[in-house]
Amino acid sequence: MELTFILVSPARGENVGAVARAMKTMGFERLRIVASQAHLSDEAGWVAHGSQELLRQAQGFDTLAQAVADQDLVIASTARRRGDKRVLHTPAQAAAQVAVLGAAAPRTALVFGCEESGLSNADLALADLLTTIPLANPYPSLNLAQAAMLYAYEFSKVAEAPRPEPAGEGQLTALKQRSISLMNDLNLADNDPVRLWLKDRIGLLNQRDVSMAHTLVGDIEKALKK
Repeated sequence: MELTFILVSPARGENVGAVARAMKTMGFERLRIVASQAHLSDEAGWVAHGSQELLRQAQGFDTLAQAVADQDLVIASTARRRGDKRVLHTPAQAAAQVAVLGAAAPRTALVFGCEESGLSNADLALADLLTTIPLANPYPSLNLAQAAMLYAYEFSKVAEAPRPEPAGEGQLTALKQRSISLMNDLNLADNDPVRLWLKDRIGLLNQRDVSMAHTLVGDIEKALKK
């Protein structure tokens, strides 16, 4: 599993440094920053004690869409629904799903929003799975670094687990692209229930399901051509 942590518009260098430290502690090294230079601040370096190289090697992007363009599975962390009716998963459930997908989705991104406002609805729409951390009390909430540490811990278990048999790397990404093309061919509106249902469920498939879904989509494509 290739896991990338993506921070969208982080405002405080101290938080980015703490995220880098949490990542390295759990064995992760890929960090991407969207629309921010906070990782280059002195404060970030001070807090990232022992993991400054993650800050130096971090990739910068202007938009989240650019940052996740090469990812097979995108998992976003959100503190509230913002009116979205999609299912929210715990970090442990999301990590378990990554293990289930295995080689069908080798590149996974964990996305975190800025400290004050979190992720926008447009950012959340780019995610295959939405996650949240169940809290006994909503206030005070976890800060960015604490949340990243919790996710890093849960996903470190996946990294340590035995690798499943290869199933054709990138199959999930290909399935998402084929599904979008198929729905466009069927002239389904952006808010069509079928399109929304697929958006919420396609990331929950397992390796065998992904292969079977490719067969089903292929059969539908052939039928439409006739």
